Amino acid sequence: MYLEIEALLDEFYKTYYKIEEINLNQVIKCLTTTELHVIEAIGEESLTMNELADKLGITMGTASVAVNKLTDKYFIERNRSESDRRKVFVQLSKKGLLAYKYHGNFHSNILEKVTSEIPKEKLNTFVEVFKIIVNNLNKVKKDIQPESILSFEKGDIVQVSSFKGSPAIRKYLNEKGIVIKSLIKILDINKHIIMLLVDGDEKVISIDDASDIMVTRNYV
Repeated sequence: MYLEIEALLDEFYKTYYKIEEINLNQVIKCLTTTELHVIEAIGEESLTMNELADKLGITMGTASVAVNKLTDKYFIERNRSESDRRKVFVQLSKKGLLAYKYHGNFHSNILEKVTSEIPKEKLNTFVEVFKIIVNNLNKVKKDIQPESILSFEKGDIVQVSSFKGSPAIRKYLNEKGIVIKSLIKILDINKHIIMLLVDGDEKVISIDDASDIMVTRNYV
């Protein structure tokens, strides 16, 4: 049964994205599928490059290349934060919003066509079951993929896998006793600080500094 589910999902995504590619080549010829996914990820929001990369599940380098190309094509605009000049936000231009809304309508039309002959009650059941599958899949992902420690909650036990940010940030955290493979229990967290039990020692870290600590869940 599981092999059949895997095969069906594989066939669905191959065919679905092939249709997307064909439509793209016919209508919005200047965009690649990858660039269109970047546009979809931004949507009507204004995101930092870090937020965009995290949302797409790609590296900052890959996100930067895509954003540079889309900026050159006038689909994306960059704006520097007035409160923190180090932060650059990206958002869609009017041209980008038109592409975003057109493609959103394309997806809706395709899904409406492929589900038109399915009874409503069966479709509702499918949506409910698929939500459970996606939720469980995200739990598995969270267990194996490093995430910011801020993605976890009070009481969670995690293990440090890497650090983001500059060498100075890493040095500062190392001086706090937070190193690769450190076991950490989250004691408390609010909008300003996070209290941690690091290998048995209590530490207090600012939220900004804590965002650079990448961890995986640890089961003991």
